[in-house]
Amino acid sequence: MKRKTLLTHMAPLALYALLTGCGKAPEAPTQIDAKTWNLPVMTASASAPVEYTTVGSVVSDQRVEVASRLSGYIREIQVQEGERVRRGQVLARLDAADVEGGIRQTRAAQGAAEAAFRDAQTDLERFERLFERGSVSENEMRKVRLKFDAAREALNQARAGLDTALAQRAYAEIVSPVAGTVVARLKRAGDLAVPGMPLLTVESGRGLLFETFVAEGQVAAMGEGKPAVVSLDRLPTPLEGTVTRVVPSGDPVTRSYQVKIALPETVGLMPGMFGRAVFTVGESPSPVVPRRALAERGGLTGVFVLDGEGRALFRWLRTGREWPDRVEVSAGLAADERFVAAVEPALRDGDRVMPAEAP
Repeated sequence: MKRKTLLTHMAPLALYALLTGCGKAPEAPTQIDAKTWNLPVMTASASAPVEYTTVGSVVSDQRVEVASRLSGYIREIQVQEGERVRRGQVLARLDAADVEGGIRQTRAAQGAAEAAFRDAQTDLERFERLFERGSVSENEMRKVRLKFDAAREALNQARAGLDTALAQRAYAEIVSPVAGTVVARLKRAGDLAVPGMPLLTVESGRGLLFETFVAEGQVAAMGEGKPAVVSLDRLPTPLEGTVTRVVPSGDPVTRSYQVKIALPETVGLMPGMFGRAVFTVGESPSPVVPRRALAERGGLTGVFVLDGEGRALFRWLRTGREWPDRVEVSAGLAADERFVAAVEPALRDGDRVMPAEAP
């Protein structure tokens, strides 16, 4: 038993003697020299926008309910839903038999008034000559002038009636007040058209607005001229819009207020499209960093912060809201700290960074 213990203690000594006898000692770990990089550097600042998002639809600012000014049966409607129409194009025609009868009646009345006026004018001229010779009294002359004035007014009234009747003929043809698209056909041929009751709905493709509703707590941040970014599902790029109307009366059920955003003329933009509007309603104290500044080391996402000597030190971040080109930092980066704005994959802790112009 003593011999086995002695051998056990002698084994490490023999190994050490063997290594020293060969003249070799254990090597120290190899140190990697720090590199120097020329990279863009930015200073963190608290400038994250506070955004408010709502949903809505594109509507036409010129949606016209086309109605008749006459009462009569519809003879024909010349357009269908979805058809494009131009301004002044005939959309429908009414049965104008009553209108034509009225025109003939007023023309006859005008003819009678013209005959009565000519007769009164002849009498006036004759009595004026007699009055100059003293053959008629002043009272008789006054009655003749009164008859002439009444005949002239009756003629003017008949002419006005004829003009009105002719205007009614024009109303028998219903034309489009705007250029646009027929979106609704509310009557058919044979139906009775009544003044004020719409026959068709025409929606203009110009002056399109994005209509949305904002919560009661956000309406104070809305105002005419305020910018808004509108993203529509059917269009590839967002549209830069401007708030044009804020209705100050809210819905008593939803406690929301209507807001309309003017949109630029865009190919493919049509009424009825669904989308989202993003309003900037303030600023957050959290800093924002570009996506190119983010790096992943050991499964953690962060940025390389520069110390006073220009050394890059990896700092883990907790991120918040995200945009296509930047990310909000909710923890891990303080204002006025410098960081690498565009990270190289080979950048390591301890490397020196020479600031370059930020992208």
